[in-house]
Amino acid sequence: MQISVKVFTVVLLLFICNTGFSQSGFGFDTRIEDENYEIENVFGGSHASNSGLISSLFWRHSNSFDKKNLAHYGIELANTRHPRESRQTTITGSSFVIGKSNYLISIRPYYGREKVLFQKSPQQGVRVSAMASAGPTIGLETPYYVNYRGRKEQYDPNIHSVNNINGTSSPLKGLFESNIVPGLHLKTSMTFETNSTKNRVFGIQAGFAIEAFTRKIDILPEAEGKSIYSAAFIAVYFGKRR
Repeated sequence: MQISVKVFTVVLLLFICNTGFSQSGFGFDTRIEDENYEIENVFGGSHASNSGLISSLFWRHSNSFDKKNLAHYGIELANTRHPRESRQTTITGSSFVIGKSNYLISIRPYYGREKVLFQKSPQQGVRVSAMASAGPTIGLETPYYVNYRGRKEQYDPNIHSVNNINGTSSPLKGLFESNIVPGLHLKTSMTFETNSTKNRVFGIQAGFAIEAFTRKIDILPEAEGKSIYSAAFIAVYFGKRR
C-alpha cells in the first residue's frame, strides 16, 4: 500500500511539473492545435493501491460537446484485494495467499464527464483534463481454489494445511460458482495526454476510486470483511479519435 501510493505520487508530480514547463512555451509556438473531434475510443489498464500490478482493464467511449467538455461511458473489469492479504511461496516455487477463500472481481459499467483544463500545444506539451465517473458494480465473490494434495479445492483455513498447498488455480476455475454482490462505484481523476494527436490518443490517468457493496465481501474468512473499498490508482490508455 505504501509503495503504491509513493509511486502514484511521484508519477503525478512528474507530470504536473512537465505540464507546467510545456504550457509556458519557452521559445515555442504555443498556438492551440486543432483538436476538433466528436468521438474518442480508448482501452487501458490500471494499477490500484488495493490490488496487484495490473488491477483492472477498461474501455471508454467519449463524445465531445466542444473543445473543453466531453461525456463518456465505458466498462471496467477489476480485481480487489483485502488489505491483510499475505502471499507465501511453496517448496515448488509457486505461491498462494494465506487464508484467502474468495476473489473479489468487479464489473463496473460507468458514465462520466471530462473537462479539459489545458489544451496541448502543436509541438509539445500535455493536455490536462479533470474527470469524474460513477455507476453500478456487479461484484463477483469468486471461490479461491488451491492445489491441495493433487486436488483443486476452495481454500478453507480450517481444513487445508499450508504445508500441503503447492499453488493456486486461476479465477476462471470458480467463476461460474461466484456469488453476485451488487454495489456502486465512484472515480475522480486527472488525465495527462502527452502524445495525442487529432486522430490518436495516448495518456496517463491518476486519481482515486471508492466502491461500496450491499454486504461485506468474504475474501479472508479470518479477517474482518469490508463492504467499502477505496484506493489511489494510475492508468495508461491509448486509442483513436474521429
